[in-house]
Amino acid sequence: MAARNLRQRIEELTVVADIASAMLSPLELSQVLDVALEKASRALGAPFGSITLLSAAKTRLEFAAVYGLSADYGERFREIGLLPADESSPSGRAVSTGKPYWVADITRHPLCATWKHISLGEGVRALICVPLILGGESGSEPAGTLNQYLAEPHPFRPHEVRLLQVVAQQVSLAIERARLYDRLKQQHAAALAASEHRSRFLAAMSHELRPPMTAIVGFADLLREQIPGSLNAEQMRQVRMISASAQHIMSVLNDALDVARIEAGEIECLIEPVDAGEVIREVTEMMAPLARAKRLDLAVVREPRAPHESLIARCDRQRTKQILVNLVSNAIKFTAQGRIHSHLSAGLGLAVSLKLARLMGGDIEVESDPGRGSTFTLKLETA
Repeated sequence: MAARNLRQRIEELTVVADIASAMLSPLELSQVLDVALEKASRALGAPFGSITLLSAAKTRLEFAAVYGLSADYGERFREIGLLPADESSPSGRAVSTGKPYWVADITRHPLCATWKHISLGEGVRALICVPLILGGESGSEPAGTLNQYLAEPHPFRPHEVRLLQVVAQQVSLAIERARLYDRLKQQHAAALAASEHRSRFLAAMSHELRPPMTAIVGFADLLREQIPGSLNAEQMRQVRMISASAQHIMSVLNDALDVARIEAGEIECLIEPVDAGEVIREVTEMMAPLARAKRLDLAVVREPRAPHESLIARCDRQRTKQILVNLVSNAIKFTAQGRIHSHLSAGLGLAVSLKLARLMGGDIEVESDPGRGSTFTLKLETA
């Protein structure tokens, strides 16, 4: 007796391991059901099998997979209006009670009277239905049944029922994983669609708003230079505010357009040897007026090197300059007093800057000390 129990236990563990290994790779739900059903049927030595799942309304059971049966087996049940998810059938009773239900001979059982001709035509005489139970957020809930059919009348023994219950647990887990996989795929597809939609919107918005903003910037510059006529001090202050605001909006539009182009793969980088010191000097000269306006010290700090030496980086010159302009302008914007240093060394904010840096095979790192300042490091390959 002990030896037989041990053999049965080993058999159960072998079946569980076999089914579990088959379910490791992400599969579509239909594939999961086909594989699980075949494994379960072979484990029991059953020539036929099926899996039913509850309908969306949870009022009917629908055949989701069949093994050893005609492909239209489930369709013939649908044609005669079966199977309701209640106690009027063996599978319905298994779902309703949450317990296995078996029939030793379908020719002698009242629950099989209305459809036994379909099963007998396939060679089925005995069956067992084991509920598939999923662990949802609100607790355990039935999902369907794992059904095994035999060609001869057969009273199912306790160890056979127990084996199928263990197999049903594995099938239930496989169904949960497959449904999660499907949801993740749908969410991923939705995220990609949303990203594409956002990119199109950003590009369209930038293209539509840039022309009128360019005109506003131009007219503000004319007023600031007093070409249409002289302005008093208050008028000049307001014109400067208009010009600064317009320039800021243009910067935002340019960044939005760049993000859209990067995400669409429309920006290509020309990677070549670039004198990093020269690029930083150009950026510093360009941004110096903004720093002076806030009484900030903007300077380039360079590691000691021989006078004739230049730090050559492999990058796209224009994109690198754009990144540095973004970083320095961001520093000026958020610095109330003190100094801003562009530090040039061998390993020299922004969403656009980070995307552009990574597009060139580089990266941007940030170290922040609250109340004291932040260090943005643009890393590029050296030539």
